[in-house]
Amino acid sequence: MSVNQHRLEGFAQFGRKVAAEGAVLLKNEHSTLPILKDERVAVFGRIQNSYYKSGTGSGGLVNVDYTISILDGLKASNIAKVDEDLVSIYEAWTQNHPFEKGAGWGQEPWSQVEMEVSDELVSQVAQRNDVAVIIIGRTAGEDQDARKEAGSYLLTSIEEDLISKVSKQFKRCVVVLNVGNIIDMKWVEQYNVPSVLYVWQGGMEGGGAVADVLCGVVTPSGKLSNTIPIDLEDVYSTQHFGRKDYNFYQEDIYVGYRYFETFAYDRVLYPFGFGLSYTSFELKTQRVTLDEQLMSFEVSVTNTGSVSGQEVIQIYVEAPQGKLGKSLRSLVAFKKNQCA
Repeated sequence: MSVNQHRLEGFAQFGRKVAAEGAVLLKNEHSTLPILKDERVAVFGRIQNSYYKSGTGSGGLVNVDYTISILDGLKASNIAKVDEDLVSIYEAWTQNHPFEKGAGWGQEPWSQVEMEVSDELVSQVAQRNDVAVIIIGRTAGEDQDARKEAGSYLLTSIEEDLISKVSKQFKRCVVVLNVGNIIDMKWVEQYNVPSVLYVWQGGMEGGGAVADVLCGVVTPSGKLSNTIPIDLEDVYSTQHFGRKDYNFYQEDIYVGYRYFETFAYDRVLYPFGFGLSYTSFELKTQRVTLDEQLMSFEVSVTNTGSVSGQEVIQIYVEAPQGKLGKSLRSLVAFKKNQCA
């Protein structure tokens, strides 16, 4: 075995672990997740077989030996029983609607054309399955910043129709977002979607990582690294973003969540640092020490639920405004803890 081969051992497995731990669970009503042993699962959405492992541009052009799709991951889980008849319908449709790669470097479209579904089809599928998984995909990357357009930041009408029809027929329905950045989320309440999971773009093992989270092999422990606003216009930087000639960085020091914490806390759907779990935790501050300019916190984390999981302790500071002003609240430390 060469030195390079030796160094590469375990990288794929580690990548799968990182992708699974980075998934962010935003909502989980009716015990939709995790999928239990031998439960029947209907997978909707063309991205089930076209997993976005990475963004467009130079990142998307990285050559890998394989890419595990979300459908592959679910089939290999030995937990979920995937509805093969529905899989065949999507496979037949995608043969006539192949994945569009664009006309050149970095020109892949933000999203792919989705298959329309009828009420009759969804009703038939619902009668023979326990859980529905709807997969929505978006690319991102160089020259592919999200725009307030259908198929980019916004859902397309076909995607909205798919979510609406499936969430009406399935009590347990999860929308899985295989995306490179946050997208509009007003549809969660509009269509009363029971469960939502951001899985981002997890690399060549990403589909397996998604299946690990969906099936409870891994309990979700990711937290949002962005604020999800009510409207895109609520993000202060969007007013002058995207010009080709020049730009105004008018947000000053109030970048990202700092702006919302300071000026627009009422324009937030899901806050920075938010993320649910399949279990619950009790956090207690045991000790706070101050040594000159260093402050230390000793925090106990107790798993009060029925499955193992990890929780992220987040420390925020509210500093005096001073003469120049500061954001109302800033994240200064965090640590993830494993709890049996």
